[in-house]
Amino acid sequence: MSVINNPRLVGNATVSVVQTVISGLVLFFLYRYLIAHLGAEQLGLWSIILASTSVAKLSDMGLTGSVVKFVARYHALKDEEQASAVVQTAAISIALVMAVLVLVVYPLLGVILKLAIPVSSMPQAMSILPWAVFSLWLGCVGGVFQSGLDGCQRMDIRNILMIIGNVLFLGAAYLLVPHYGLMGLAVGQAAQGLLLIVSSWVALRHQLNTLPWLPIYWSKAKFKEMFGYAVNFQINSIAVLFFVPITKLLMSRYGGLSSAAFYEMASQLVLKLRGLLISANEALVPAVAVLHETSPDKVCELYLKVYRILFFLAVPFYAAILISLPMISVLWIGHSEVQFLLFGALLVVGWGLNNLAGPAYFLNLGTGDLKWNSISHVVMAVLNVLLGLVLGPMLGALGVAISAMIALVVSSGLVIYALHKHYKISFRTLVPTDHYLLLFVVLCCIAISIGINAITQLSPTAVYPGTIKLGAYLTIVGVVMWFHPYRGMLIERIKARRKGNDGQ
Repeated sequence: MSVINNPRLVGNATVSVVQTVISGLVLFFLYRYLIAHLGAEQLGLWSIILASTSVAKLSDMGLTGSVVKFVARYHALKDEEQASAVVQTAAISIALVMAVLVLVVYPLLGVILKLAIPVSSMPQAMSILPWAVFSLWLGCVGGVFQSGLDGCQRMDIRNILMIIGNVLFLGAAYLLVPHYGLMGLAVGQAAQGLLLIVSSWVALRHQLNTLPWLPIYWSKAKFKEMFGYAVNFQINSIAVLFFVPITKLLMSRYGGLSSAAFYEMASQLVLKLRGLLISANEALVPAVAVLHETSPDKVCELYLKVYRILFFLAVPFYAAILISLPMISVLWIGHSEVQFLLFGALLVVGWGLNNLAGPAYFLNLGTGDLKWNSISHVVMAVLNVLLGLVLGPMLGALGVAISAMIALVVSSGLVIYALHKHYKISFRTLVPTDHYLLLFVVLCCIAISIGINAITQLSPTAVYPGTIKLGAYLTIVGVVMWFHPYRGMLIERIKARRKGNDGQ
């Protein structure tokens, strides 16, 4: 059976997409509720607090990412004792190191917050900070167990647990925020983290029967093995700190808490929708890890298949988000918010191009060749900080957003460039010939949409005009996709998956 038609791989990808959809809906209702009951500045404050605590993620040491690789390897070799040692060693290491690091850096978090938020908001921020740090600790330790499930190729279980956790978090917010404000939201997040860490561990014990009731075994040899692989992940973690959190801090400093809130909403919108495509690619990591051990000559073939399918789906998908932004603004915020629209357009372009680098990025994770993944993260971090400090004072919040997206696109291009050079893949494949017509039609639709807005100065204050535009776009592009050969290919693969499940 072809690896691309493997029922477990396709099943994991399918449940990942479902989880992403539900997570996105939860976020939509949560932020809409917070904007209505607390206001944009409170949401911005919450975003900045979470960004400031991200420094504690350095204690992860990159081990969470390495758990997927090594559990997948030992699971494929039927060596559950070694897989169990990997999970326990990573969990104990992260739990202890992070606890120590938090005690050391906690006083510095207040200094970081003072650089980004008004003095009047500091007492509230400091009261919420302990809960935010505790939630982060729970999330990092729980992330080890979730990575273990990924390594066992049971992303379906991990995603089901994430769905339950997200729904309960939304319920906690609706219950606690009216009485306790942001403090209630912080407590609800900590409860969600506690639920996930316990449920993930229980689920993982069912996959790895050699795991004890609690992580109690620590292996120096396994730590060294994982840490050597995880160095690249740690470089990536440090670099990411200079991207997402720094962008939010710069956004608040040069644009204010309201700008930070609208950027947070636009960012979460695009990232959650992007997750519909990127989460399916994550299933490549354990699959490539196994393929790299058994049939390394087929890795390149798998990459090209996944990339072509992704291009077929991603181009019309991101264009639909772009065209829908005014309508989403009305539904989510209550009016057509200019900052939200500008941030959203930039993020769609930046993350859309980044999404096309997903197959190359995850293939590198699966094979363990992380050099260019790490280089791209460092380039992204450096460019983001330098450009943000230059364009932020000049253009305010918009300059910070432009800087972040330039850094993102450049770094994504590096990953694709390096992989194509390594496997001697023609760069012409970046725009597959089968997709020329589709790309042309999508770009024409975007141009027409922008032209209509420019001529009529259309700024919808109701959902109805946006619905018409989106419906027209989906109809036109849908016809092109219907007659595209890849539509039939996807249907055949879905049928193959069903046959595979029936045969199990």
